[in-house]
This record gives sequence, C-alpha cells and structure tokens, in this order.
Amino acid sequence: MDENGATQLCPALMPSLQGVAPSSDSAHPLYLVVLGGGIPGAMIRLIDGANRLGRASDNTIQLPDSSVSRYHAVLGTDDEGLIRLTDLGSTNGTFLNGRRLPENTPARVDDGDRLQFGAGMVVKFIRPDPCEEQFQREMFERTVRDSLTGLYNRPYFLAQFAPLADQGALRGLGTAVLMLDIDHFKRINDAHGHEVGDAVLREVAGVLRQATRADDLVARYGGEEFVVALPVAAPDQATERAERVRSTLAARRIMVAGIGLKVTASLGLAFTPPGRSRSVASLIASADKGLYQAKKSGRDRTVFSHEIVSRPFETATTMDGG
Repeated sequence: MDENGATQLCPALMPSLQGVAPSSDSAHPLYLVVLGGGIPGAMIRLIDGANRLGRASDNTIQLPDSSVSRYHAVLGTDDEGLIRLTDLGSTNGTFLNGRRLPENTPARVDDGDRLQFGAGMVVKFIRPDPCEEQFQREMFERTVRDSLTGLYNRPYFLAQFAPLADQGALRGLGTAVLMLDIDHFKRINDAHGHEVGDAVLREVAGVLRQATRADDLVARYGGEEFVVALPVAAPDQATERAERVRSTLAARRIMVAGIGLKVTASLGLAFTPPGRSRSVASLIASADKGLYQAKKSGRDRTVFSHEIVSRPFETATTMDGG
C-alpha cells in the first residue's frame, strides 16, 4: 500500500483491482470525495461502467461503515453517457442531495452532487480538471502522511487496517502486525541533537519502504515507533519479513553531518489467520507485548507474540489469546 512512498488514494475505498480498469476518459476522471464516514478528502476513482458500492469486500468500491448494506447501491454511466445512482434495496437508504432514493430507480447525478449511503457515509461526486485533481491529491497527502518520514500516519493506519485484512482474506491470506521501536533513541537525541534524531527516523522509514511490498501498510505510529500490517499466509513469513527489516537496519551505517551511527531496532509481531475476526487494537497490543519482550531480552531482535511461532526466533512469554 505504501509502494515505496507513492501515495495510494484511499486504498480501502478504491475500486477492486480484479478485472476492472479506471475510467478511460483520462481528461475527465470521475471521483467520489469522502466528506463524512471515512477519511475526509479521500478520493475514490470510478471505473467505466457500473460501480457497485457496499460494505462487502467483493464490491467494486467497499464502504466500511456499519450502516451501509453489504450491496448498497450502483453508480455508473447509462447508454446516454449520463451518470446514474441506483439504490439496491438498502436497509438505511441511499440519498442524493438529501433526498432518499426509491429502490431500484436510477437517478441522475451531476458534478458537485452530494451522495449519502446509510447513516453516515457521505461523498461528493466530482469531475475535476487537472489542477483541481492535483490540489485534491495534495490535500489528501497532508491528511494521511507523516510530514517527517513520508510514511502514513497512525490514524490512517488504524482506519485502513480492516479493509486491508478483508482484501487479504479474499486471497486466503492472514494479517500480521509488526511493531518496531528504535533502540536507545533517546541517547541519540541527547548525544547528537534532534536534527540527527530526525535523520535516523527518516533512515528507518527508508529501510521499511525497501523491505515491504506494495500491498503492505506502513506507518509511523508515534515517536520512534513504527507499525506495519503485512498480508501473509503464515506466521513464519511475517517473521522472515521482520528479520529482513531488523538485519538490514543493523548492518547499515547512517552518516549524518559527518557522524557515523549504527542503529538497531526491536520488533514485536502478532498474526491472525484469514477469516478469523480480530481487531487492530488487539493485534497491536499483542505485537506490543512481543516488542516489550524483545527489549527486555536485550534489544535488536524479533519476538513473535503468538501461539504459532517460528522456531528460530524467540517467543514472548506473554501471549495474546485469540
């Protein structure tokens, strides 16, 4: 999802990549911009033809809101080239500019119209020119990115975790959460100043970008802590990925203002298999236990806080059941 620093426009709410393509009219792309019920400013690009919207993960566009029906509405172009919105018999209704639409009755949508799905998912339909599109992208960047490292920020990570896990489950993948904390970071700041500390944070962010994949979700969690969500088939794959991050960082010599630094990090991991419901909060708490054990055991190591553990690496004594 981070794709080496390139922002994805609301990955959780983007069209499914299975068998569809973005609108072919590149001069006039069609978007829904989130106003409420999601991340404000998130851009959802529509595809040619019909876009089915709903809570289920196999929709063209998934709307992760509890008041949205599994298959809620369809938005697309009719034979005359007009945009039409159709409610699919949703429980809580589809609204166009505040008016509830009768089910299975297409209604015309114009540029600037406000659409509402369920009780709180509100979007604006736009057909922006290139300047407007670029402006909207930049506003979204500021909302979801950490300004120092360029990684996603904590609120965006928390908001996108469930849709990421759902997409992974469709491919038979579970989800691992990796928590990383830079060892002795306060000493670096105290000895060399915050400018050097900031450079170290950027370097760690760069290592995470290089060691992760496009469908991973990488964020700065706060301070010197980072978090990664990894769609993987089994815990040992997550452990292998975490060790790659740890060893790459430990082998690197960071040069800042003529100062050479060796930096290590401690990592904690947790995993949930596909189809098993587990909140992002519980997975982060479990990974954090592994992180605590890694630091307690001497730092610069990976600890898997889970009942299924890869043998070459240490197991946290505290387990998060579930």
